[in-house]
Amino acid sequence: MHAAVATGLDALRANPLRTLLSTVGVVMGAASLAAVLSLGDGAESFARERIAVEGLQRISLEATTSDLIDGHRVPRVAYPIFTTDDAGQVARAIPTADVRLELTGTALTGCPRANVATASPSSCAPSPGTPASPRAVRLQGLWLAGAVTPPPLVAGRWFTREELRNAAPVLVVSEKTAVALGAPAGDGPGHTVTVGGVTWRLIGLTQDVPGDRSLSAVAPIGAVNAALVPVPQPRAPSVHVTVPAVEQAPEARRRLQALIDGRADWRSQVRIVAHGPERLAQVTQGILVMKLLLGAFTSISLLVGGIGIMNVLLASVAERTREIGIRKAVGARRRDILAQFLTESVAISATGSLIGVLVGLAAAYLVTAVIRARTDALLYADVSVSTLVVSALAALIVGLVFGTYPALRASRLSPIDAIIRD
Repeated sequence: MHAAVATGLDALRANPLRTLLSTVGVVMGAASLAAVLSLGDGAESFARERIAVEGLQRISLEATTSDLIDGHRVPRVAYPIFTTDDAGQVARAIPTADVRLELTGTALTGCPRANVATASPSSCAPSPGTPASPRAVRLQGLWLAGAVTPPPLVAGRWFTREELRNAAPVLVVSEKTAVALGAPAGDGPGHTVTVGGVTWRLIGLTQDVPGDRSLSAVAPIGAVNAALVPVPQPRAPSVHVTVPAVEQAPEARRRLQALIDGRADWRSQVRIVAHGPERLAQVTQGILVMKLLLGAFTSISLLVGGIGIMNVLLASVAERTREIGIRKAVGARRRDILAQFLTESVAISATGSLIGVLVGLAAAYLVTAVIRARTDALLYADVSVSTLVVSALAALIVGLVFGTYPALRASRLSPIDAIIRD
């Protein structure tokens, strides 16, 4: 058997051009399959990361502000308004969690609150340090409790407990927002800006989210109401609980439900929202379907490559019938001939698979990098073990399948007929 494998490899080395041409089809097929699967891996990794950031380990308490009646949303007149004491009670119920009381609304750069309620944004008078044309800012009020881990900052610092407790007029904004508010690029902390008619001091900068063109800012929750655009009904803050690990989410949810059931003012008025696991399952299923569909289409290239291998091996069998006859005459068995030609087929497909996977991954990373540089599309490539295994195995299986018929044909040749055949 070892001699048959060595003979097959020697035959490939003796015909390098033929071997190269038969490998091209497998290279293209493996490259296409690897590229498509790596794009799917990148999309799945990015989705998992975003969902993890936005809520996989996050459970929220939200006031029920409307009811669904006959298919229509009817606003409630009264609903719970969470306070810092409520957030503190949640933190005591789940000591290991990061508990945040959040209130989010829209404010305008440089616009006093009274102007926004009665006039168009263009009527706002520009304030020093802000652009002449007002822009909308997503202003988030925040109060922290429990085991809080501040987010990483590009520059400056996070809120202190005193600033949160005393509703100090301080802001943490993204780099893009700082520039839009009139602060020097890369040097926002320490400067004062005007948002919603309130003068704020910038204390920290967060990194911009790729592809996000909106302006956002975070401030102590007690200071944001004066800057937000007025609305008919009071804004309902929400309490967000982030547990250290996904496995702790069910226990945290159980404790939150017990807390709701134990308070008469919350019962049937407050709901638990935890969309992270459901969103992750939906995204994973959707990406899997996409990978299967695109993988099925790109596998056509592999089939073409397999047909090329079979064609080359059939031609090789026709050219080497005398050699096969002599080998059989001196004692080679059918399985030795079969192993020889299967070795040639697998060697071609394995080489093409290796080169194709490397080419496909390189192309996927290069193309996604160019697309991100030229557009705001959040397109990434990634590599998983399953992608490498599937791409390699698919090419090897194609080599085995399409090399079997030529190998069987060679092994079934009669020694006498093979020797005397012209």
